[in-house]
Amino acid sequence: MAAPVLKAQHLGIQFGGLKAVDDFNMEIGESELVGLIGPNGAGKTTVFNLITGVYKPTEGSFYLCGERMNGKKTHQIVHAGIARTFQNIRLFKKMSVIENVKTAMQAHTTYGMADAIFRTKKYWQQEAEITARAKELLEVVHLSGKENLEADNLPYGEQRRLEIARALATDMKLLLLDEHTAALDPGTADKVLELTKKIVAENHLTCLMITHNMHDALTLGNRTLMMDHGHIVLDISGEERAHTTVDGLLDRFAENVGHALDNDRILLSKEK
Repeated sequence: MAAPVLKAQHLGIQFGGLKAVDDFNMEIGESELVGLIGPNGAGKTTVFNLITGVYKPTEGSFYLCGERMNGKKTHQIVHAGIARTFQNIRLFKKMSVIENVKTAMQAHTTYGMADAIFRTKKYWQQEAEITARAKELLEVVHLSGKENLEADNLPYGEQRRLEIARALATDMKLLLLDEHTAALDPGTADKVLELTKKIVAENHLTCLMITHNMHDALTLGNRTLMMDHGHIVLDISGEERAHTTVDGLLDRFAENVGHALDNDRILLSKEK
C-alpha cells in the first residue's frame, strides 16, 4: 500500500507557554482535495508553516510520500514537492507575469553560473524549455496574453491565479492553498475555486486548502477537516459529508469541543 502523500503524527509547536498546534494528526492520500476550516487562531496557517519549514515543530513528525521532513529547510521542502500559496499574495510584483512563473522553476534547472554568464547552448535550451512550460501554465490559469505585464498591474483575482501558476511550476506532489480566495468578490472567488477544482482534477494533484467559507469546505473536494485549539476536531467524508449541512457542521463542532463556534468571520460565510 502506497504511503499517504502527507502524514502528520502528533505534530506540535509551542511559542512560550502557548501551544499553537498540539497533537495534530492527519493523513492525506493521493489526488485528494481536502478543505481545512476552523476559527481564527485554531492553528491552520501554523500547520502550513510547519509543513513548509517556516517553523520547526517542537514535537511530532510529518512525512511527504513516506519521507520524514522534519529538520529540512524551506527550499529543501519545496524541492521535495510541497508548494503553497499565502493569505497575503507573495509575487515579485515588479517582474513580469511570465518571469514570476519562470523564477519558480529555477530550482529544477541544471545549467551553472558559467552557462548563464556565457549564454551557452545548454543555457539557451533550458531557457527555451522553461519559457514554453511557463506559457503552458499561464494558459492553464487563463492568463495567456498577459505574459509581459508587470505582476503588480494584474487585478487581484488574476494575481491569485498567477500564484497558483507559480505553485504548479514547482512540479509539486502536494499543493497547500492558504485562503486563496480571501479578499475576492464572490463572483471572482467562485471563478478561482472552479479553476482550482479543474486544475486539481485534471492534474491528479493532492491539495489541502484552508478556507473560512463553510459552504466551500463542505462542497469542494472529497473531505472536510475542522480544527480548534491546534488539533483536528472533525474529519468527515463520503456519504456523511454529502449529507452534512452548514448548520449540521456547526452542531457537530459544538458537540465535539463543548462550545459553539463563535467566530464571526466563519459564520458570515455560512452560505454562498
